[in-house]
Amino acid sequence: MLPRILMQDAEENTEKEGSGKRIVMVGDAEARHAVRELVKRFESIAAQAGAMAYVLAKRDSQEYARLLEAVEVALKTVIQPISGADRDWSAVYAALDDPGADWSKAVVAMLNRGAIESTGEQAIERFKLMLSLEERFDAEMKDKNKTDEDEEPGIGNRG
Repeated sequence: MLPRILMQDAEENTEKEGSGKRIVMVGDAEARHAVRELVKRFESIAAQAGAMAYVLAKRDSQEYARLLEAVEVALKTVIQPISGADRDWSAVYAALDDPGADWSKAVVAMLNRGAIESTGEQAIERFKLMLSLEERFDAEMKDKNKTDEDEEPGIGNRG
């Protein structure tokens, strides 16, 4: 868990701009800490993904190749739409795009986010989104497998 690194020296790091907008930026040490935590997480995720790829490729290289094709479809039809709807990611990008925003605060909020919690109507909408994305993925994979079978006679059904 990321320790609270913001607002310790907020008053010391506050500036006034001509527009009257209040800007609070963390110091260099705090920003480096936030970035270090991000790098650690990305390194861990990359190591896990690399290990999984290694094991799968080692066990069955043909199946691994088919899984890589499915991953491309999943990224396009499921993962990217979910990422696009993620408010924390959107907030980080918006803060990075706004020169007057405290981007480090948005990054820390993203890092400190717990489990995604949805209640009532929000949960139902999230569930519907997941179902529609899963249907899109299944349809694209069916189409891709049919195209592969049409292009490579004699190989048989892959799915």
